[in-house]
Amino acid sequence: MSNDLLLDQFYAAIKAADAEALTLCVDADFELHWQGTSSIPWAGRWRGVQGLLGFFKLLNQHVQVLDVERLHSLSNDEVTVVLLRGRWQIRRSGEQITAMAANVFSLANGRIRSYTVLNNTAAFAEALAAG
Repeated sequence: MSNDLLLDQFYAAIKAADAEALTLCVDADFELHWQGTSSIPWAGRWRGVQGLLGFFKLLNQHVQVLDVERLHSLSNDEVTVVLLRGRWQIRRSGEQITAMAANVFSLANGRIRSYTVLNNTAAFAEALAAG
């Protein structure tokens, strides 16, 4: 499977909140790092498939992913950087966030080894605090 197809499946699984599809995209030693402070409940490091599932469970309690549009990608065989525009909605308040983000993926053997999210953390913290 190509890296682009793998990432398409990963983003589709995120938007659909499909835990099983997410686990098929990552390897056993997967690591996720969402940049942010403690004001964002899902910020931090999450390890392994169970960490990924815990992250998305917590994320989905607070936020609905409305749209993720991949704008540009830079990649080689091992790393892909995706610049995207996303729209999210805070479940408690209904407030929407539209922001640019960069996602950094480490890839090996047709799976995602790591996923680092560099997002507009100030917008998320503000929207969460307002709700």
